[in-house]
Amino acid sequence: MKQGSEVRIGYISSYNAGTGKAKVFYPDRLGQVTQEMSIFAPFGISQIPMPDDQVLVLHLSNGQEAGLIIGKTVGTGAAMAAAGGDITIAGTAGSITLSDLIKIKNKVL
Repeated sequence: MKQGSEVRIGYISSYNAGTGKAKVFYPDRLGQVTQEMSIFAPFGISQIPMPDDQVLVLHLSNGQEAGLIIGKTVGTGAAMAAAGGDITIAGTAGSITLSDLIKIKNKVL
């Protein structure tokens, strides 16, 4: 591997719930699987990837095993986004904002 950091797209091979780390495989590298790597937690929110999820990985300059899983790439599946001071959760069935969920909760309770 060349010197310097490298950003790669890979797929989750396995997730270790005990450590909160995951292994990533790269199909273009004959299915090479990394050792467990830490997963970026934006704003302290843990990401729990599933096997075969496509992820963005930042490999550090000191080797292929030293890296950080930045997160899952989002296509047509579920997603979360923050805009205009609200968080929107979207999936194949539709979407809802966090404020709408809180309003529903307040009406029910």
